[in-house]
Amino acid sequence: MGERIKNSFLVALFSFGCGLMLAIFPFINSPTNLVFSILALIIGIFFFKRFPGIGIRIVFIVLSLLFFLLVTVIITMVIYAKQNPAGA
Repeated sequence: MGERIKNSFLVALFSFGCGLMLAIFPFINSPTNLVFSILALIIGIFFFKRFPGIGIRIVFIVLSLLFFLLVTVIITMVIYAKQNPAGA
């Protein structure tokens, strides 16, 4: 049971890292945004080497996409709130 919880935590951690790197990529307008896409690629390659099962890889991809969408929405809301402050 402990190994299963550890693997679940690692899948969530790798997925969040990959989703975060992919979400940061479009918001930076310089060549440094390529660093974030390469980091996401490295995280994915490292994950695929560590976990050979097809099921866990599908979960990784789905969670990465969900984290990507979630972080993108949060970043967009923060940028919108900074540019359009609410009147008190």
